[in-house]
This record gives sequence, structure tokens and C-alpha cells, in this order.
Amino acid sequence: MKAHFSLVALLTVSFAGSAFAAPAPVKKKPVSAAPVAAVRAPAEAPESPVVPAPEGSHPMEDLKKSHVKLQKLLGKNSPSWSPQNDAKTQEVRKVVNEFLDFQELAQRSLAKHWDGIAPAKRREFVFTLRDLVERNYIDQMNGSANYKLAWEKEELKPTEASVLAKLNTVSRGKPIEVAMEYRLVHKQRGWVVYDVVTDEQSLLET
Repeated sequence: MKAHFSLVALLTVSFAGSAFAAPAPVKKKPVSAAPVAAVRAPAEAPESPVVPAPEGSHPMEDLKKSHVKLQKLLGKNSPSWSPQNDAKTQEVRKVVNEFLDFQELAQRSLAKHWDGIAPAKRREFVFTLRDLVERNYIDQMNGSANYKLAWEKEELKPTEASVLAKLNTVSRGKPIEVAMEYRLVHKQRGWVVYDVVTDEQSLLET
């Protein structure tokens, strides 16, 4: 559950909302809505190189921008059956794919087992992982995530970085503070998250 919550904060959610947010009342669909096509960024190939970050690069600023985008999207109220909600769903998927590297997350989570998996199975695993995370974000749109994320500092290396933050929320009437660490790697498209550590619990280990 901690890992689920940690993502929530990352995006405004990517895993967490359901842990602390109260579910929204279910509303009947007045009309049937057409299925929404998922916006999926192509997974990077395993051999895709990690490249040094340019001088003056700040991954914390990139995370802040993604967080703000998600807050704005999730703050928009629209019926679950409406075209507006379908458009919001696609935008949420787009933002999630911009800052979270599913390929890197999948490869690191399987560690030494990755090389022994057939390419087709690797792609299937990445696809399934992406779908699960996207669905968690989308489910969050139908609830309410009341929390504050305080960004603290970033630690930089030529190709990797960590960003520290604290998330404050309320669960069952009690205030909760969660220490968070976003671990990133720099690729050609910029800084991307491959792990989130919540109260010393790594997402890769769950």
C-alpha cells in the first residue's frame, strides 16, 4: 500500500490515491460512452543509452511541473461518462508517460531475471505495468486526493539523481507525514523516474 500511495503523490497520485482518498459516489451513465484509446508512449529499447544530463539540469523542477499538470487535470470535475472526462483521461496518461519510465522500472524490478526473458514477454510485462499504473491514476480522477507535497532537495550525479520530498495528508482523521524519494535516470528525452521510495520502501521491491 505504501508503494501505491507513493505514486499517487508523484503524479498527484500514481499509486496512492485509493489508499487515503474517499471514493466518489457512483453515478449512472445516462448514455454509453465510447471506449477511450490509451495514449501510450513507445517503450524504450533495453539498449537505449543513458546519457549525461546537460549543465544546469534540475530534475526537481521537472517533477514539480508534472505534479502541477496532474493536479490541474485531476482537479477538473466532469461526469465519468462525458467526452470531457475521456479527454482528461488521455491527458493524464500522457503526463504519466512523460515522467515515468516503464521500461526502466520493469527492467530494474526484474533485475537479473530480465536477460532470461524473451523479448515478446518483456514487452508484455512493460505493457501490463504501464496499464496498471495508468488505471490507478484514472481511478484517482473519480476520488479526492487531499494532500500537500513539499519538495525538499535534489541530489545530482552525471546520469542519475534523487529528489527528496515529504507528503502530508490525513487518514482517518489523523495527520500523516510520508518521506519520499524519487530516483531518476537521465536519457535522451530527459529525466525520468524509475523508482519511488516511500518511508524506506522501494517501489522496485514491492
